Amino acid sequence: MSGRLSPVSLAELGPAEVPILNSGDKEASEAPAAVPNPDGIVIPDGGLQAWCTVAGAWLVSFSTFGYMNAYGVYQSYYIETLLPSYSPSAISWIGSVQTLLMMGTAGIAGKLLDMGYFRSLIITGTVMYVGCIFAQSAAQMDGYYQVFLSQGLGQGLATGMLYLPSIGVIAHHFKRRRAMAMGMIVMGSSVGGIVFPIMLNNILQRSSFAWTVRAAGFLVLGCLVAANLLMSTRLPPGKTKDQASVVAFFKEAHYVLFLAGIFFVFWGVTFPLFYIQLFASQKISNQSLTFYTLSITNAGSMLGRTVPNLLADRVGSMVLLVPSTFVTGALIFAMFGCTYEGAVVVFCIFFGFFSGAYIGLMPPAVADMSKSYGEIGARIGIGMSFMGLSAMSGTPIVSALIGSGPEFAWWKGIVFSGVFVLAGGTAMAVAWYLQPPKVDLHAPAGAAVH
Repeated sequence: MSGRLSPVSLAELGPAEVPILNSGDKEASEAPAAVPNPDGIVIPDGGLQAWCTVAGAWLVSFSTFGYMNAYGVYQSYYIETLLPSYSPSAISWIGSVQTLLMMGTAGIAGKLLDMGYFRSLIITGTVMYVGCIFAQSAAQMDGYYQVFLSQGLGQGLATGMLYLPSIGVIAHHFKRRRAMAMGMIVMGSSVGGIVFPIMLNNILQRSSFAWTVRAAGFLVLGCLVAANLLMSTRLPPGKTKDQASVVAFFKEAHYVLFLAGIFFVFWGVTFPLFYIQLFASQKISNQSLTFYTLSITNAGSMLGRTVPNLLADRVGSMVLLVPSTFVTGALIFAMFGCTYEGAVVVFCIFFGFFSGAYIGLMPPAVADMSKSYGEIGARIGIGMSFMGLSAMSGTPIVSALIGSGPEFAWWKGIVFSGVFVLAGGTAMAVAWYLQPPKVDLHAPAGAAVH
């Protein structure tokens, strides 16, 4: 869409859909569809600016969530080589704190996004994140505090500034195809979960720890510089009185139930993600296959975060999210039958797909509960905060249940995780039932769109 829109007061967006006419188009049908309101403000649902923002957000997802998916490589290296004086439990807190801070700070980042600080968050997060990765590369033998501060604390806070704003800004560019766009973005974390573990393992075999981390740092730096250039906002912040009231969110029964569902699901879904490699190593004889179980799971997740989101724009996010959650819970119980190679591979593929669908559909499902564009970031941020708290507490509980080995009580972890994922699915189903009919979003009053 060419030209600039004059400053106007934004009213509610109407349900009608019309095509955007671009200069040089022979037919209006060739232009992407737009969703206008009575004042002529449009959410383009496509166009160069919108798709550039999707590409930039994909790079953020790849560099943040995707890189964090490789923490298992670091955990193993720290235990065996870099931090031999510290227990595996103490070392695991580095990754747990990193995950908690990334997701736990999303509520604050979402609020700042709604207030108009998108660019400040992205630039600050980029500088801090890359700096902390290079600081991690300088960690000395048994320098636990060096690793904890640079990787656990620093990278956790920095990714919190980057990930949520890159997801929330998509609402500035997409309405009808929002779920599809968000699904494409979160797919970046699955690709990162495939690329980074393979990259780190191979470089560690040929070079030092310092240059392995620096190599990852240079890749992250290139991705985030490109992301900063590609991403942009459209809807400026509204006045203070138009900004989202977080307290009001918790008076909505369907939203509170949905948050409870998020918490319960992540209490259980992290068990296979953290333990599938160890589980497989004790159940099958082909030990070389166990090295690829996480990569296979992430490959399935890559499809799960894309295909359902393509359908969600037509049938609704909750229509697919709730069944995907129940299937994920059922698949965890299927781990009882994973006693040979074929069963493990099939489990990894299907669990990756349906758990990936849950992760990919959660943001657009929360966005659909919003009453204005000014509260989308805050609502998604709160949801991610609950995910972070759940992931932080769920893993230690499961670890205590299955024991410290060498013989693990896998059945306890399977039952605990499966039950809570199904409980979370039930809470989401009730939230779906109680959710009011979907209404057209309105932008903050008095804002100007450029």
